[in-house]
Amino acid sequence: MQSTNPAITSGVVTFDHWYDFTEGGPVYRALLPFPSAAPAPFEVARWSVAPNTSNDLDVHRSREVWIIVSGTGTLTFADQTGVLRAGDVAAFDSRVPHQIRNDGPDPLVAISVYWLQAGD
Repeated sequence: MQSTNPAITSGVVTFDHWYDFTEGGPVYRALLPFPSAAPAPFEVARWSVAPNTSNDLDVHRSREVWIIVSGTGTLTFADQTGVLRAGDVAAFDSRVPHQIRNDGPDPLVAISVYWLQAGD
């Protein structure tokens, strides 16, 4: 039986290397502490994009929110573009292609929150 002790199912999460963008940089996925009997309906990742590179063009079944921690980049989603800076947030509905190009001199760092779909 899994513990329901809030000290065990709450707290700081650990990020582990998940994969690397083709040119942009690494992606780390957070391991959330919630019990398997009551998992969160979302996951969290932290990723970066090196200057003058882009993350991979992404399109998937889940909704996603990006929180820009540092850096500046040009966001492309569907048929639109815009500039994102530290503190900005972008949200993507399912199946909307999205990508960001780091236009600044420093790494662009972001947190991604994405909703899990049945079977994912």
